[in-house]
Amino acid sequence: MQFINFLIAISPIAVVMVGILAFKQSAKRMAPLALLWTVFLALTWFNVQGLSFKENVTAMDAQLWKGLKEGFKIVVMVFGAFVILNTLKRTGAIEDVKNTIARVSGKDRRVQLIIIGFMVPIFLEGAAGAGAPAAIAAPFLVALGFDPITAIAVALMGDATPCSWGGAGLTTINGGAALVEAGVSTNALNSAMAGRFHMFGAMVIPFLIIALAYGRKGFKGLVPYLTYAGVTTGLVYFVLSNFVGPEVTSMGTGLISILLSVAFVKFVPIHTSEEFTYNAPAASEQKYSSFRALSPYIYMLILLPVIRYGVPAIWPETGFATLCTFGYISWVDAVILICGILGAITLGVKPRELGEIYSETVGSVMPVLITMGSLLIMAYIMQSPTTGMMSLIANDIAGIAKHAYPAAAVLIGALGSFITGTGLGSNIMFAGMHMEAATALGMNPIVVFGGQNAAASLGNLICPNNTVAACATVGQIGHENRVMQKTLIAFGVLIALYMVLAMLYTLVLFPNFGM
Repeated sequence: MQFINFLIAISPIAVVMVGILAFKQSAKRMAPLALLWTVFLALTWFNVQGLSFKENVTAMDAQLWKGLKEGFKIVVMVFGAFVILNTLKRTGAIEDVKNTIARVSGKDRRVQLIIIGFMVPIFLEGAAGAGAPAAIAAPFLVALGFDPITAIAVALMGDATPCSWGGAGLTTINGGAALVEAGVSTNALNSAMAGRFHMFGAMVIPFLIIALAYGRKGFKGLVPYLTYAGVTTGLVYFVLSNFVGPEVTSMGTGLISILLSVAFVKFVPIHTSEEFTYNAPAASEQKYSSFRALSPYIYMLILLPVIRYGVPAIWPETGFATLCTFGYISWVDAVILICGILGAITLGVKPRELGEIYSETVGSVMPVLITMGSLLIMAYIMQSPTTGMMSLIANDIAGIAKHAYPAAAVLIGALGSFITGTGLGSNIMFAGMHMEAATALGMNPIVVFGGQNAAASLGNLICPNNTVAACATVGQIGHENRVMQKTLIAFGVLIALYMVLAMLYTLVLFPNFGM
């Protein structure tokens, strides 16, 4: 009977995954179906508190409005990113964006893919978080001429590791609060252990990106650069997470890695065949200067960290709380919208033309609200104590795992972010459970939570919410199955690596870490 309960509890997730991957249906179609099935289960099989129909409806009504509200916030971000892309296309600045990036990163398109698709998302996650990396990096890659599906998958892979820290360390700080409040760990220890997982993930991801985009032929002449990019990024992750702190790990790693990578390209020749060469026209042929062409993104790279760190610095007591009055993602939405307007002004877009761009973009992102709202409401119902679905799934996995619990914690962490769409949500849900389970099993809770935290970041790679949002920014709604087929392979490699690391770290290498 317990196994049947587990299968039924996990069935809403299966509906989404099977519908998208096996039956090649869009997330827009599968998300509402999965939501209806979840509502039915909440009213029947998982009415664990014995609520009346009216009481159940009242409870779900709150989750309905919460899901729509949070979904709307994500749609606003997608809208802002899409406005910038459409502005660049309409003005022709998109061609100048390609040329500028080509001159900075060299003529090898594979190097461009690593810098923009891997390192820039790490920086953006630290500066803003909240889905901004994929929403910005995917259109950027499309602007460089990459296939939209490949661009989305690569941008999601670039955001697979930094989500453990999120905007200014929020995911580790808030997500690990249960351990800190219990006196078991500290923010510094939680950050350090996440860094010891992700330093190896960072070493692997550049190779996965090239394999995804080009296959085996993509490695010709590029292995030294990929090794350098992976190792340097991993080492910077380790140093910042272990010796500086969670607040600057993602943003600092992204920025330093970009600088190191550009330096490598300038001083170490890369053998680039004609197939991977980007031939940029002379600067005199550009319509706009490099600054004007890139202005929306330049404004964003400046304003996101300045506002995130500046407001709390000016008003230490109330600044961050004020910034998050309408939720953490809201201020990011506002900054992206403002940057879109500033970029349009810099590019000389007339108000009427900008209005046309806005009208065009609204129609493109409306389907996203249906999908995002449905998935979020489904997640909130599954997390609710009135159903106990998520707790049942996590506890059953833990019960089966026993001494392999560190590896199970990795799976649970990824599952949590798959459903909620955030590493923070996964950590908040499961940190306390992992602490209790690890203590009962005589394991180090700091290391076990490190696996949870790291895997919660990986879960964003295949999360339907993030996939839909990224697809929307480049006009690929309805093609989520093609993206997930690509990202699932990378996710499988990384989750297997992290499960092995979790077992080694907990049982062999760091059994007394922080104790």
